[in-house]
Amino acid sequence: MKTTCEFRFGFWDVTARGDAHFAVSQNQDYARIEDINAEDPIVFPNVATLEPDFGFPLDGSKEWLPDNARLTQWGWWSTDLSGGDLTFSNPPTLTVTFYDEDGTPTPHSSAGITFTFVATLPKTVNIKWYGYDGGLLADKDFTPDRFDYFCDWQVEDYYKVVVTVKSMKHAHRFFRASSILFGVLEILDDARVTSANLTEEISPVALTLPINKAEVSFYTPNSRFALLDPAGAYRLFQWKQELTAYKTVDSTRTMLGKYYLQEATGTVDAVTALSCVDMIGVLDTVEYKGGIYEKTPVSDLLNDILTPENVEFELDKSFDGVTLTGYLAIGSKRTALQQIAFAIGAVVDTARTEIVRFYPAPSEITKTITPERKIVGHKITMEALVTQVDITAHQYTLITDEVKELNKATFEVGEHTVTFSSPVSVTSVSGAAIVEKHPNYCIVNVTKAGEVILSGYGYEDTKTVYTVKTEPLPAGAKASAKSVTSATLVDPGKAQDVARRLYDYYQLRYTDEGQILPGQEQAAERAEVSSLGGRTLTGYIQRVVTDLSGGGLETITLRGR
Repeated sequence: MKTTCEFRFGFWDVTARGDAHFAVSQNQDYARIEDINAEDPIVFPNVATLEPDFGFPLDGSKEWLPDNARLTQWGWWSTDLSGGDLTFSNPPTLTVTFYDEDGTPTPHSSAGITFTFVATLPKTVNIKWYGYDGGLLADKDFTPDRFDYFCDWQVEDYYKVVVTVKSMKHAHRFFRASSILFGVLEILDDARVTSANLTEEISPVALTLPINKAEVSFYTPNSRFALLDPAGAYRLFQWKQELTAYKTVDSTRTMLGKYYLQEATGTVDAVTALSCVDMIGVLDTVEYKGGIYEKTPVSDLLNDILTPENVEFELDKSFDGVTLTGYLAIGSKRTALQQIAFAIGAVVDTARTEIVRFYPAPSEITKTITPERKIVGHKITMEALVTQVDITAHQYTLITDEVKELNKATFEVGEHTVTFSSPVSVTSVSGAAIVEKHPNYCIVNVTKAGEVILSGYGYEDTKTVYTVKTEPLPAGAKASAKSVTSATLVDPGKAQDVARRLYDYYQLRYTDEGQILPGQEQAAERAEVSSLGGRTLTGYIQRVVTDLSGGGLETITLRGR
């Protein structure tokens, strides 16, 4: 059995694409220069042109320019041909300025700029980087020798970039480029990786929302990422730079998921260590304002949480038409997703995909782990017997009998945000004007420093406990209960089902943890594994830790019966 691993690390400025705005000195009428900045690669059509001895061969390899050419992504395609001396009389020039959605200029830093050229290579490309005040930070010529070419020149805190195509490798050719990237894609393969561990984990009943992790160390012989080099590339590591993991077992290649840089550390022996988390880990750092919900479709609530972060998700069809009634306090988006998943009975999974998936815990066995794949040393443990599960259901009602003082504080002039520990409905304010009101907060604008009083109504939380228990108790058994009181999206209509799911989960009392030979096991799968005495343990794979640099050995944790 042969195993290899590969990591594709996006060593680029993570906000440059969103802040980049483009202007070009020349481009074909049907081409949009903004397409050069697309996240997905452009497939540049191989169309016939009037370029001598190149653009119109008689072998049928070229296609005609489509009538609806503007519906195709072209990127940057010059209108002029290079001259007989390979240069342009009017050199194609691209100017990129960086500013946010409010129009505020933004600084960016990268190890260089990567272009994808098409059809014919340029001979000389000049790039100039400019600072905040318009001063020239760097001016460098590059001579591309491949179509995906990295212009390797580290510049920090630039606000504008000007790219000029000085010449082409051949006379009478158009210049074409389909992509620009403010950084470089680092390919980390077996030859460079010194250690790599991937942790994939789920909770079948969403009691928690685990964060998948990738820990990768790699060798850089030229000390490019040396920690002690004050001008080195180590300074360019950024939160949320992307790492995509792959493993190959006997020629079967598997994408293991997309991860995001949390921390990078360097050592004196030219080894750089990357600590990365999945999208759940990213969402753990993003605040969600929460709110009061009344029969809100699950898909709508997930859209509200994930779409602002440009996160694609997939909701299993079994949840079509499912709604949520209840309350979410201000907290992280990870916490909000856990509350949703717990209420509806969904597994939340990011492993081996680029999206967040929500689906019921599987009921069918899809994997069988035979004794031949088990490595000596598996540990079997048994959890204490749980004989009762109590779930507290919440029902929120706005109490309008009496207007109450919700908050009183002294504020200086300006906008201020008042947050509430429980949901409210603000009806009036004295000493300020309401800018925005919400069940969890209120933004007020104070024009004169002084006391500000917010008034309105509060919500009453009616709590009801739903129970599932073992009746009668087994002989000699001691009653033991588990309870969940803080699931604020569990209303009375859902509580009994939630209690049953959790009770059934706690009856899976046996856990098998140990190493197995490389395979395609995934967290959340329902599997059976041979156990002590030739018996079989059946349950959910809750955790898979893969040593990608150590032969792809997997340490699995399966909870079952």
